[in-house]
Amino acid sequence: MPLIPASLSPATSPTNPNIGYSTSGGSDGVQDWYVHVQTAVIMYTRRNQFNSDTSSTNVSPTVTSNWLDFQCTLQTQDEVYINMAFSSADSSSGNLFQPHVLQLQTNTGASGGFGDEGVVSTSAMGIIRRPAVKDAAGTILDTTGTCTETLSLVMDQMPGSYDAGYDTSSSVNAILAQAMGHAAAACPTFKATLVDL
Repeated sequence: MPLIPASLSPATSPTNPNIGYSTSGGSDGVQDWYVHVQTAVIMYTRRNQFNSDTSSTNVSPTVTSNWLDFQCTLQTQDEVYINMAFSSADSSSGNLFQPHVLQLQTNTGASGGFGDEGVVSTSAMGIIRRPAVKDAAGTILDTTGTCTETLSLVMDQMPGSYDAGYDTSSSVNAILAQAMGHAAAACPTFKATLVDL
């Protein structure tokens, strides 16, 4: 049964960035808006490094180390909405910030770690919505576009064979924080600080 560490639990109500949080549809709510949305999915499996010098026809090689092989898919979308307001009156500012929430599902790891294999998926998109940034002439300075990247990472290296004692819920966030840093390097519009760890 999949385990979901408390620190990586699903969001209670994931938000659509394109609805709600307006100024009641009045003229003061009509303006140009910048919206950033990001998601991430990581599929992983644990791999071993073997020492072939210790093997023979009758003896298996010893495991010198093990690590997690991360296969990551990242996507960001940056858009500017021109001359519009949002439909409901949940906020007087129109601004919206929602942390990027991740969910860990693993086949093992009773202590809340990664285990041997699993998936880290987005349970709530990371969202930033704010008024567009403009220069003195009124030209919008926010950049728009979509970034989709895939990358492979070697994470959670440990000596010898896999030891669940080193793979606990307390180590998950640090490893994911490192992965998010690599994600931001691969996709410059990916905001690692938006991820809720």
